Amino acid sequence: MTRLTQTLIALLFGILFPLVGFFAGLLPLYHQGQIWWSSRVYVAAPARVGSLERVKHLTSKKVQMYQTRATFRYTFAGRQYDGGRPSFYNRAERPGGFQDRLYDRLNEARQGNAMIEVWLDPNHPEDAVYDPTLTWETTAASLPFAVIFTGFGLGAWVFIFRLWQRGRNKTIAQRLQEGQLILIEATTGIPVLVSVTLAWNVFSWSLAPIVMGNPRAHSLLPVVITFLFPVAGLVLIFLTCGQLRKRWLAGQPVLEITGISPLRGRFHFRPAIGQRSPPLELMHHITISLRVMKNAMGGKNQPLKIWEHCLRDGPVARGTRVLDFEVDPPRERMRESLAFELEIAGTKFSFLLPRSRAPGGAHDRMRV
Repeated sequence: MTRLTQTLIALLFGILFPLVGFFAGLLPLYHQGQIWWSSRVYVAAPARVGSLERVKHLTSKKVQMYQTRATFRYTFAGRQYDGGRPSFYNRAERPGGFQDRLYDRLNEARQGNAMIEVWLDPNHPEDAVYDPTLTWETTAASLPFAVIFTGFGLGAWVFIFRLWQRGRNKTIAQRLQEGQLILIEATTGIPVLVSVTLAWNVFSWSLAPIVMGNPRAHSLLPVVITFLFPVAGLVLIFLTCGQLRKRWLAGQPVLEITGISPLRGRFHFRPAIGQRSPPLELMHHITISLRVMKNAMGGKNQPLKIWEHCLRDGPVARGTRVLDFEVDPPRERMRESLAFELEIAGTKFSFLLPRSRAPGGAHDRMRV
């Protein structure tokens, strides 16, 4: 896949996902925050229920949804008003939800001709509201869109920036000739795991209260299934914390390339090996492998390993900061790449060195 194709695909995600995140997540959350901020100065006024109506709506699937509408008669600063609304939250819901509970409270007050309290802005007393509290259902429904879609959209823009970063397409040999230091950071999959854990928990903990808070509106099976989502989220958090701890113990190894023919370099360990382990552990087992991987056409399948060489497999003294290596991998062929894998403290680190796409090229045509 060419760099232009990757850019166009990333642009699609970078434009559509932030738009969805903004209109379905950030904008509703902003409106709710604005309402909360404004309602801090609201004052209470005695009132009676004027009109009350339960409006029925039918969805496209013929599911009944209900919405509560009401007006109130109240007096403020010596002037009478007839209006207002029952809540800031006016979206139709299934039976058993907030709209039904709101209707029951107002209907009880109307039948008993009881006095109630409405809340209003002293500067705009004509716009009174009976229940000024924000419903957590709206926040819970908007939060996944704000976090997940916006996050993935921003990630797409970061990918585009790194894809077109200056000097990215220079070969290793060219960069070495220019006197540049070739340092390659390791990948562990931890950022992906953390992102999946965050997205899963935001979604599940936002969805679960909506379904489980209104058991009358749902059958038992959806409630039980929805309950399992937060449980799985807690398991993901436990596993992620374990991986983060292993990652912290292993430190951050960095690969430095110093020569091409043969391939030479060293691994730098930051901090030194074993510095974060118990002090009685004087030796630590390390495995370093180099593989030649053949990339599948179109990226439909996983790369195929066609050659492997073990550079190190054994104990290393505590406090070691650098491990040197020299190896002569086979000459590259079309769609091949070099992959280092380092395992320490139960954590695997991967270092990928894509090789030239031209058939029959030399090692010094490898790109990073």
